[in-house]
Amino acid sequence: MFGMGFMEIFLIAVVAIIALGPDKLPTAMVEIAKFIGKFKSGVNDAKQTLDSELNLSDMKSELESLKQQLAQTKEDAKKSSGLDDLNLDEVINGDYALESKKESKPKKTSKEKDETIEVAQEENTQNKTKKEDNL
Repeated sequence: MFGMGFMEIFLIAVVAIIALGPDKLPTAMVEIAKFIGKFKSGVNDAKQTLDSELNLSDMKSELESLKQQLAQTKEDAKKSSGLDDLNLDEVINGDYALESKKESKPKKTSKEKDETIEVAQEENTQNKTKKEDNL
């Protein structure tokens, strides 16, 4: 009991008999027992009140059901609207990013860019000369 052995309890009883005397000891023991009983019932009432107010188990089960509904809604939205490429998690977080399953075009090197610019300039000068000839 409370991590005390027989010798500790016996020593406390002897000290109580000496301090209180044999007349007051039985009433003191009854009062101590009543106090301990009231304390235990108060703690149990507090636990029950806290559990009933918080409804922790109900809240946990409701949270799980909401998570499942959200996952199902995501899947339904992807299937029904044809937005399979849309990453809904990123949309919800505000990223609005599309995941493309197609391969993206390779980036041009600086040499290829220069060649493209030269071709465009040649075409531009040819168009100018044609316009001048027509005038």
